[in-house]
Amino acid sequence: MTKEEKREYDKKYRAANKAKIAAYQKKWVEANREHRTDYAKSWNEKNKEKTAALKKSWKATKKHKAVVYYLPEHHYVGVTECLYNRLSCHTHKFNRFTEGYEIIYTAKDMTEARAVERYMHYEMSYNGKKGGTKGY
Repeated sequence: MTKEEKREYDKKYRAANKAKIAAYQKKWVEANREHRTDYAKSWNEKNKEKTAALKKSWKATKKHKAVVYYLPEHHYVGVTECLYNRLSCHTHKFNRFTEGYEIIYTAKDMTEARAVERYMHYEMSYNGKKGGTKGY
């Protein structure tokens, strides 16, 4: 069996036995909860400096400038501090087409960016997550 055939076989098996696999995984997690917790605690104790550095670098890369962006395909205006993650969320969770997005406004903080977003929704009739009456 080639790698490609094995991959297809495994894919079909997982699709056919989804409930069985989920039940097995749940049972395994319950049976090994203490072991997994102990292992994680001991690893964190041994690697305090490493985890602190990872957390610091992760937080530094997580947020960027507050931006108001536009998705022309959906006539949608949104606001975020991490555009890459937000566009990824649109693509994978909501099945929105994000190609051709535009950054409409770059703000100094989220308060200012949200005010611009609300203006775009209420006065200019763009689609967006936040709805309601005029309140900007």
